[in-house]
Formats: sequence, C-alpha cells, structure tokens
Amino acid sequence: VMLSAESAAGLYPEEAVTMQRRVISRVEADELYRARNDAEVTAPEKTATDAITAAARSVALTIGAKCMVVFTSLGTTVRRAAKGRPPVPILALTPSEDTARALALTWGVYSRVDDYFGEDVEFNDVLKKAVGTAKDVGFLDDDLDVAVVTAGLPWGTPGASNVLRVVPATGPNDWPDELCNLDEEECT
Repeated sequence: VMLSAESAAGLYPEEAVTMQRRVISRVEADELYRARNDAEVTAPEKTATDAITAAARSVALTIGAKCMVVFTSLGTTVRRAAKGRPPVPILALTPSEDTARALALTWGVYSRVDDYFGEDVEFNDVLKKAVGTAKDVGFLDDDLDVAVVTAGLPWGTPGASNVLRVVPATGPNDWPDELCNLDEEECT
C-alpha cells in the first residue's frame, strides 16, 4: 500500500495515513490474509541460518510468542527470518546504524541500534537486554509474554545463526510458574 503524491502532500496527509493504517490493519487481521502469507512462504535454503529462522518462526507460532528477536551484524539473518513471514513482529538488534536503517524497509521488522556484542559479554546478559528492548518497544507487556531469540555465536560472525532461545519477559533465568508444565518438570 502506498500513498500517491496528492494524498501524501494534499490537504489531509494525517487522515490519509490514518486511513491507510486502518486498511492495512484490517487486512492483516483477516485469517485469509495469514493463510495466503503462509501458503506463499518459500522453503528455507539448506543453511544453518535458514534452519534456525524457520525453527524460530515455528516455535513462535506454536507457543504464541509475542515477537522474535534477531541479533544481526549486516541484516542477512533478519531478512531471512522476514522471508518466512512469521506471525509475530521481528525485533532486529544490530550495532550498525546503517543496517538498522536498511532493515526499516523489511517486512515485519523493527530495528534498534545497540552494541550488545563483545568478547567479554555473557550471553544471559545479552538476553536480558534483548527482553528489555522488546519491552521498551511494546512487544512484551506481561510477565507471561515470551520472545523467541536467535543469534550467532561467536558474536559478529555474519550469517552464523546457531542459537535459538525462548525467553520470558521476566528474563532468561526467571521462568514464571505459569509458563511451566510442572507435572512434567519442564522448567526444572
């Protein structure tokens, strides 16, 4: 959906954008739209990155995650995740402002610049920051909300996604009992 010059620069640009958003929101809420998107998803390539992003999409759908968080240096992993048209927004975290700007045009992606990467950083600390950013953006509202996180270790290796984690809004080491199946000792 796009605005033409007349509606974007006319007498009512805010109203035009508001109407555009209403149309988009209604279409995206329709179950046929989701079914069509799912039908058009192309098969992942036989790479670790595509396997991780496809798995992240599946996990997000299965558990009702509120978002996917993807760490990226150059944006390649995020673009591959977006290609799968996941049912949740993708939060791209990158140390590069250029990458964040380029990803702003990618389907379903909200990018943020933050230098989470470093040799001495603990992975759980990075996950805590990721959850904090997802909360700040508004993707995680409740302690029972969860995010599906993908990353590549070692940090800064483009295209090396090899980690998938489910992280509750409370942080990677603080699983609310309501998210656990205590009868099966899932969280112990």
